[in-house]
Amino acid sequence: MKSRQGYKGYVIEARSYQQQEGAFSAELWIEEHDVDGVMETEFYLPDTFPTQESAIEAAIQAGQQKIDVGFERGRAVVNG
Repeated sequence: MKSRQGYKGYVIEARSYQQQEGAFSAELWIEEHDVDGVMETEFYLPDTFPTQESAIEAAIQAGQQKIDVGFERGRAVVNG
């Protein structure tokens, strides 16, 4: 499952994946769009979630929090 949402001039793309044991994992990308193109920064959430919807919601909230407090930009994968 995938969801895209705008937030404070950024785009958060959240994705969830079902694990073998039935729980869901989540990851997100924060996109910055400017005249030079798009810069994406990827994050993985360390937790698992009982439903796809809860995983997506957690990823969107994590993206909003990272935007609010600032994050290291770039293509490197960052946990949490």
